[in-house]
Amino acid sequence: MLASWKIFRRSVLIVSDNLKEAFRISGAIFVAAVFASSALNVFLTGDLIIGPPQFQTVTNDSGQDQLMALNFSSEKMIALLGGNFIFFIAMSWIAIAWHRFILIEESGNQLFPIWNNLRVLKYSIKTIAIISSVIFILIIPFSMLNIFINGLGLVAILPIVNILLFISFYYLFFRAGLVLPSIALDETMSIRKSFRETKDISNEIWGLAAIVITMILSIGIISGILAPSNIIGVLVTSFFQWIVVMISASLMTTLYGHVVERRPIN
Repeated sequence: MLASWKIFRRSVLIVSDNLKEAFRISGAIFVAAVFASSALNVFLTGDLIIGPPQFQTVTNDSGQDQLMALNFSSEKMIALLGGNFIFFIAMSWIAIAWHRFILIEESGNQLFPIWNNLRVLKYSIKTIAIISSVIFILIIPFSMLNIFINGLGLVAILPIVNILLFISFYYLFFRAGLVLPSIALDETMSIRKSFRETKDISNEIWGLAAIVITMILSIGIISGILAPSNIIGVLVTSFFQWIVVMISASLMTTLYGHVVERRPIN
């Protein structure tokens, strides 16, 4: 766990030691993404923030119970998907620029970092491929485990199982994720090779995944407490999202630099 903490600490220091460059690379993109997604919400629904749907069990005409989302129209669904798409592309752009700045010291004075169609396309597609693959690997065993636990009536331990699920997700994502910085550097790496390269630090990546989940849960709780449902709430939530994005990009950069380029973790 000590080695895992060193990797995480190094990733945080990468951001804090290069804070000016971090804001230069990500600031304008992040502000534009927040503005565009908020504008889309207002245009389609009239609401600045779209909360999660509330589900209620109702009985249909056939007498069967089914879950229905309350107060969640098609417009809200389109706005939610559209906003997520905007953020996904924006975060890919930021991550690519950050990988390149840390690993090859690419910098500039322009408001937005360099946009490269092929890199952003490859990065986005590969990210989706890795996430989809990891979900596919985990969904069957954890679904069976949930059914087994529910059958025994041990519902109280389900939150622990869910935390283990998310830790497993990040473990597999980090093992496969060296592909992403390689795309940013115009290098070629397969997911299989990424797993081979990270084999020797597998235990450290388990610890790193646990630390990341702790960070995300803590930030989620804090932002939930501090963020009201207005423009201030949007800004507060966006700030915490920025922290997660930059540290996540730094984690992948640190792992790539350490495993592939043999850089030390100081």
